[in-house]
Amino acid sequence: MTTAVSAKAKQLKLIKTLWGIDDPISPDLFRSIRQEGYHGVEVIRLAYLFDKSGLIESLNAANLSLVCQIHTCGGYLDETTKEYIYCGSDSLQDHKRDFQRQIEECEGLLEQVSAGGFINVHAGVDAWNTDETMEFMIFCLDEIEKSAKDTLITFETHRQRLFGNPFQTREILSNLETAGKLDRLKLNADLSHWYCACERVFDSNKQPDVKWWPKLLEQVAERCYYIHARFGWAQGPQMADPSAKECEVERILQLETWKSLINQQLQRESVEDG
Repeated sequence: MTTAVSAKAKQLKLIKTLWGIDDPISPDLFRSIRQEGYHGVEVIRLAYLFDKSGLIESLNAANLSLVCQIHTCGGYLDETTKEYIYCGSDSLQDHKRDFQRQIEECEGLLEQVSAGGFINVHAGVDAWNTDETMEFMIFCLDEIEKSAKDTLITFETHRQRLFGNPFQTREILSNLETAGKLDRLKLNADLSHWYCACERVFDSNKQPDVKWWPKLLEQVAERCYYIHARFGWAQGPQMADPSAKECEVERILQLETWKSLINQQLQRESVEDG
């Protein structure tokens, strides 16, 4: 389950990811998702690469909004193996060109969805150095300002990518602030990836997290416009059963973190539609 906050009545909106759903996209599937209480669906590029008209028809039939999840230098099938390519290049210039191309593609798609939507980005490569990272992020933020200013575009905290762990994210936030670009950045907080990468769910009241996590959580909350609300743990981004007794402590910690993120969204004067 993913969440966003609407500006009109500051309503929490639920977005259902199609990841893990085997049923083909259809008006009936999307109507059932709507009946479950969801306001939109999040899809990767393959959902509109092969049957864009079917996706649009199904969304509009169910009055669902669309979240386009894009993977820079990814989002296609290998011509030989037919396997999904998540990140097919580590070239900075390739990622710049692909970000620009995919944003333009999504803008055209969202214009045809009656309930609207936004874009969620898995951006860049975690192995880049600081200069490469900053060049790419400034390029992306400037491109959004130039060609997609009226569209909400979030950058997800996802492993293998630029915001893949908390300490890399802390550095990016600091460098963007120095460059005068931080106010343009909007994040999608999927913190399950951070818990997996650091092999612990962060606790603001315990060492070593008490020294850094409260401040970083506040910084993330200020830039957070979207949440992937799934329970992670030390060995993976998805608990098998969050209701299990042995998961109680980590479950409560994550619920409190989501409350902090949502409360910041509710206090924000301008909250983008989700």
